[in-house]
Amino acid sequence: MPGGDRHGWNDLQHYLDIHESTLARYESHFLLENHLEYLLTDEATLLIRGRLNFAGNLFIEVSKTLEINDRNQVRTIRYKYHAGLAGSENRPLFRYDNAHPYPHHPDEHHRHCFRHETWQEDFPPKWIGRAAWPTLGDVIAELEEWWQETGRFLFPENDDD
Repeated sequence: MPGGDRHGWNDLQHYLDIHESTLARYESHFLLENHLEYLLTDEATLLIRGRLNFAGNLFIEVSKTLEINDRNQVRTIRYKYHAGLAGSENRPLFRYDNAHPYPHHPDEHHRHCFRHETWQEDFPPKWIGRAAWPTLGDVIAELEEWWQETGRFLFPENDDD
């Protein structure tokens, strides 16, 4: 990626290859189901949305909007990665998005965090900034780390290992 910007313009096929190889890294031990859809809404917009289901009844709901330029390159312009615990009532763990700015945040990139003891959100969301907003791979890694360090001890009946 030119200039080292991992969220900058990238060849569409290269982007999809990276996306698929990222998911493949987790298929043997953590990722159980991939329900992501790829929708070309017009010649300049690609949507990636759906749900990834993981061991321990964990999930990530993904919603990404990528713009496509005239050189068949893409870059993400809107994203939401919502990680949670599935059950009779889904419980949120954390969410990254850039849906809108919050007061006193320099830009719209932020992280919502929920306490697993109460399922209540810490407020306000934590500003992460454009330089630190995660890729889907980063979010999967964070969810897996949370499961290994915390979740599997809280919910041993959900441990699918």
